[in-house]
Amino acid sequence: MKRALVTLTPPESKRLIAKAVVAMPEVQHALKHGFVYIATGTTAAYVAEEILGEEIEKEKWTVGVISKGRTCVTPKQTWPKHLVLYKGEPFDDPLEALKRMGPKDVFIKGANAIDINWNVAVFAAAPDGGTIGKTFGWTITKGVFTITPVSLEKFVPTPVEESAKLTGIYSFDWGTGLYSALVPIPHSHPVTEVEAYRILAGVEAIPIAAGGAGGAEGSVTLVLEGDDEAMERAKEITKAVKGEPYLKPYTEDCSVCPFAKICGLGSGAF
Repeated sequence: MKRALVTLTPPESKRLIAKAVVAMPEVQHALKHGFVYIATGTTAAYVAEEILGEEIEKEKWTVGVISKGRTCVTPKQTWPKHLVLYKGEPFDDPLEALKRMGPKDVFIKGANAIDINWNVAVFAAAPDGGTIGKTFGWTITKGVFTITPVSLEKFVPTPVEESAKLTGIYSFDWGTGLYSALVPIPHSHPVTEVEAYRILAGVEAIPIAAGGAGGAEGSVTLVLEGDDEAMERAKEITKAVKGEPYLKPYTEDCSVCPFAKICGLGSGAF
């Protein structure tokens, strides 16, 4: 048994997790025989890149975002569409895809929180529920296989079903950014750095520390354990993701933001 100490920055973790998601047998089966529906988000953008084999402006591949020290949105003129593939080819009607999807198809959606019970949740700020409101009714009721790629940088100690009760777009008196509801994602299969190393290399990854400074903010530090062959795979995978660049800040101009009425900045509190 060999052992290694590895620190991953948030973008390195996202790249690792994306590679693992694409390698999952459920995803590979759906790419060949059914639907893969990737809802927009920065982590999901890495998954889309791994599938498409082409670079995406990942900071623009989301609507809601936590950036510049606040909850926010990206500029409306660049709001992206979800990526839907049928048998590996682009499918232009997301609603029709949701109507046709079933348990052997895959829905991929990133998250804003993962708790001590490995349950996940995502922010929703649009009054109609945004992605959550428009997709989860279809996917949950039909048992679509839901994958949540989420780094341990988003670990929270409070169970998400409890913290979600404290939120809502009309629940706050003031704040430092966009007011949002935290929505638990039921029946989801989270993929963190732990699962990613297990899927890609067959090693155990044990989180032992988090955070850093000087470009390592948000990092996770893990101990990897496995036999010689598995640890060699883990080393090569780690080398492949090290150096992944950070995304550029990309947020809406507050003066034209369509969500100004449900934002602490828009209210003048800050």
